[in-house]
This record gives sequence, structure tokens and C-alpha cells, in this order.
Amino acid sequence: MDERLAIEGGTPVRTRPFGPGHDFGEDDAEAVAEVVRTGAVGKGKRVLEFERAFAARHGVRHGMSVTSGTAAMHVAVAAINPDPGDEIIVTPWTSGGSIIGLLLHNCVPVFADIDDTYTLDPADVEAKITPRTRAIIAVHLFGNPCDLDALADIARRHNLFLIEDCAQAHFAEYQGRIVGSIGDIAGYSFGGKHLSAGIGGMVLTNNESLWERGLLFSDAALPRAGGPYAGRPYANYFLGPNYRMNDLIAALLLSQMKKVDGYIEAKIQAAQALTEGLADLDEITPQRVRPGDRNTYWVYGVTLDTDRLTCDAWQFADAVNKEGVPMGGPYLGTGKEGPLYRNPFLAEPNLYGHSRFPLDYGREHAIDYRLIECPNGEQLMQRGVNIQMRPSFTEADIADMVAAIRKVTVHYRKPVFALA
Repeated sequence: MDERLAIEGGTPVRTRPFGPGHDFGEDDAEAVAEVVRTGAVGKGKRVLEFERAFAARHGVRHGMSVTSGTAAMHVAVAAINPDPGDEIIVTPWTSGGSIIGLLLHNCVPVFADIDDTYTLDPADVEAKITPRTRAIIAVHLFGNPCDLDALADIARRHNLFLIEDCAQAHFAEYQGRIVGSIGDIAGYSFGGKHLSAGIGGMVLTNNESLWERGLLFSDAALPRAGGPYAGRPYANYFLGPNYRMNDLIAALLLSQMKKVDGYIEAKIQAAQALTEGLADLDEITPQRVRPGDRNTYWVYGVTLDTDRLTCDAWQFADAVNKEGVPMGGPYLGTGKEGPLYRNPFLAEPNLYGHSRFPLDYGREHAIDYRLIECPNGEQLMQRGVNIQMRPSFTEADIADMVAAIRKVTVHYRKPVFALA
């Protein structure tokens, strides 16, 4: 094999494309076509069937389908009915969709640091609590569960809500319990994740009050049959958007539900094979998974020991890509644009016109995200690279991935004397 990197003119490890991320077949097409043939494509029996099936898989009483993961997190926040200026603690290493809803609800994100699981550090979460704190959002990043016992204990002692963001963590498990069933309320995304219809989301809760307000909020607070306000005069009872899923999306998700367990098991096996194949490379450390937890690996993330390499994480990822293996650089552009508190919508800020609302609401001094830093996460995530997992990965695919990563690592490895 040509040991020159492909980025420097060598022969790439792989030139063949990888397989698909989902198995969309005739069964899925027929499920959607069946709804189309009825002529009733709005929110109907397929939506109700999917809500019940998804909630049952989690052992949770209530499922509320919505249009996206962003909408799901907005509904989860709206269900706790916070006041403007209330603070919600969250990781800055997450999609903007985790916090857009709380900002639209005029709340203020407060960012806590992470540990080597890439999820919230409970000690820093507790340190960030103030009299304004209303909730904690536990983001199970890449499919890896947060320390939910510790976060639930903090929430209980401080009378806070615990919201789970399970967008990337379908059917992950914390100490034998499925994520999304442990906090007060949880949000999911179906936009390209393990279970996907290209769009859509879900909110789960066992709390009757949160279900009532969340369901109403997701449907413009209208009194629908079977809902909390059934029988009342038709009117909008409080401010809420229209986040209703339709039967076309629900039918596709019901069909995909039959395949999702296979997707996840294949991804877990592929991740384990990657870890085994890279185990002898001291420059690479996979995202830590706590003993007893189940990471479902929407993404396979590793941290590079850049002190042992002559490149940074961006250069490393670029070189692996040129070898024919898709690899992402630091998550959310950490070290450049990211984490979230460096994004323009918060750092400038650019939220509501030229105002600083809600960052200055009821405060003598507005929150300035340019001054925020989560040092452990910054140091960790700017050295991170990741691979989007696919259930179609074969043993040959994994072998190529390991070979490409090994080739790049060896090329950029510092001589032993340089490390002394």
C-alpha cells in the first residue's frame, strides 16, 4: 500500500462509497402510499398509533408527536411553563435545536461544562444553579447517556425540572433504564437519526400536567377531541404554535420502527469493532461510556492526543476524508465557530431585533456569552473527530476505516524523541 497520504498525492485507502444510513424500501413506500390513498393525510390514526407505540417502547404513559427535534425540545420547555428570564442549564456541545425553543420561550441558556463522556459534568451543573434556574437539559450526545442519577438528584434537591434531549440517543440506556423515561420530560428527533422520516419529533412524559400543557402548546392551545380541553368552546387558550405531525410521517416512522433495533445493533457492533481496531493507537481515545450504560452510537467520537501528533484535529479529519473515509472535525466547530456560546445568535447576540432580550430581562447587566468559557470541554472537544455511523457498515468497511485512521495517525505521529 502507498504509505503517502492521499492528501499529499498518495493512493487513498478506499475509493468505493459506503452503504446507506437507513433501509428505505418498498415496505416504507407502501406504508406512505396507503395513507395517500385514503385521502386523509393530516393528523389521524397513524399518528396516534405511532405515539402509543413509541411511548410503550419506553414504558412511558404519554407520547406527543411533533414536527421536528427542535419542536420537541420547545414543547418540553413550554410544558414546564417558565417565566421570561428563567434560566435553563445545558451543555454548549449540542445542536442549536436543543436551546432554540427555550430562547423562543424567552428563557436564558446557562452553559455547564462536560467530562470525557462528552456529556454534562454534574458538579459544574450544580455550580451554575442560581435563584433563576428552572430546569436542566441533559443532552445524550452522540448516543451516550448523561449521568442521569446525579442530574436527577441535583434537580430534586433544587426543585428543578430535568429535561432529557434524546435526539441522538434513540433507545440508549442508562444503567439498564432507557433514556427518555428517567427525567420529567424528554424530546426526540426523527430527522435523519436512528429512527428517521427525514423530519419529525416526539415528546415523552409520565407527568400528567406536563402532558396536558405540552400537548396543548404543540397544537396552538386548541380544544381537540380526546385532549385536555375537550368540550370547551373552540378558541386558542394560550400562546402556542402548530407543531402537529401528519399521518404520512407517522406511517413511515411506524414502518421504520420494525427496522430500528437492527440499525442500532449494527452500529454498536461497528463501534466496538472500531474501538478494538484502534486500541493500540495511544493517540486516540474513544468517548467514554460508563459501565452499565448503552451508547447507541449515532456518531462514533474520539479524542486525539494532539501532543503526540504534528497536526490538529481539523487536519487529521481532512486527511482521513481524503483516504475515502468520511470523518468530521471538532464538533460544532470547537476551536473555531463553536461551542454554542460562540455562535453569532448568542455571542452578538442576534435574537429579537436589536435588543438583548431575554438576556437582559430583569437583570442589571445582560448576559454576555463572549465572556463564557467551559474550559474542560473546550480542551477536550477541540481535539475531537467523529464518524457518522451507518447500519450498513460491513467488516470490510470497518477494516478500511481502521486502515485509513491508522495510516493518518502513523504519518502525523511525532518521533519518540520529540515527546521526551
